[in-house]
Amino acid sequence: MYELLRPLLFSGDPERIHDRVLAALESVGHFAPGRALLRALAGSSAARPVTTMGLNFPHPLGLAAGFDKDARAIPALCALNFAFIEIGTVTPRPQPGNPKPRMWRYPEAAALVNALGFPGDGMHAVKQRLETLRAAQLSTRPIGINLGKNAATPIENALDDYADVLSELLDHGDYFVVNVSSPNTVGLRTLQEPDSLRQLLAPLLAITGGKKPLLLKIAPDLTDEDVRTAAQVVTELGLAGIVCANTSIRRNLVPRAASLDRGGLSGAPIFDRMHECLKIVRAELSPQATVIAVGGISSPTQLNQALAAGADLAQIYTAFIYRGPRVIAKLLR
Repeated sequence: MYELLRPLLFSGDPERIHDRVLAALESVGHFAPGRALLRALAGSSAARPVTTMGLNFPHPLGLAAGFDKDARAIPALCALNFAFIEIGTVTPRPQPGNPKPRMWRYPEAAALVNALGFPGDGMHAVKQRLETLRAAQLSTRPIGINLGKNAATPIENALDDYADVLSELLDHGDYFVVNVSSPNTVGLRTLQEPDSLRQLLAPLLAITGGKKPLLLKIAPDLTDEDVRTAAQVVTELGLAGIVCANTSIRRNLVPRAASLDRGGLSGAPIFDRMHECLKIVRAELSPQATVIAVGGISSPTQLNQALAAGADLAQIYTAFIYRGPRVIAKLLR
């Protein structure tokens, strides 16, 4: 059914369609019959439970940050059988993000480019939604929260924004991810330098007080040595692990996207580099540290490759767009 509907969904502006789909999921997910329908659409599959970061997951495959930035559709996404949902990126204050157009599809490569720039409702609105979901027991899977800074905040004051979001939402997420690797906020990726990472991550780790896992999300565009160094900093400070990896600025991996002057590439073309980074990260981290693989996973073979390379968990986003509501069953085959 989804393959029949996909040409219609792909005929409009990608961001507008995304917003409409998210709004539909938000509405349907608040009613038991709607969630039952989504579970039927998602189908079933054999699952291998995973325990990591002190959390229990029904299987290793979750939804990456960026799809549900403001925690609007969590009940529906749980019904679609994602093992966990990472919301965000959440910023302290609401912001519109970058100018439009800022999302492009490339079906011939099973890829997307986005230049969104963390649009969202801000941490207070997200907190209110999470409180409502918890009270109604509509959040049935672990929830990760991806932390970011507002575009207007100078890079030298970035810690203030990350600390504000983490403090505000600490009781409402199961794990937290420090996003310093998006290519769509000016200067953000400079925070991946070792000294900057130490100055940013150590105070954030102190805020958690060891109560909640804190992970770092890195870019696939780092050199091998920089990936290795980031992993060493994570080990040195005692973070829970790494999310590997964000979108890529190597837009020329898709010929039609090469002319774009902004945005991060996601989907199938970045799998190989993600896989390389994943192996480096796993070799550097302790066996107890958690690695979440994200970037181009779109088949059972690729999921198995990521897990065999040392990922404890994996995430998808672009594959969900291209393969539809049965994507979890398809990839867990």
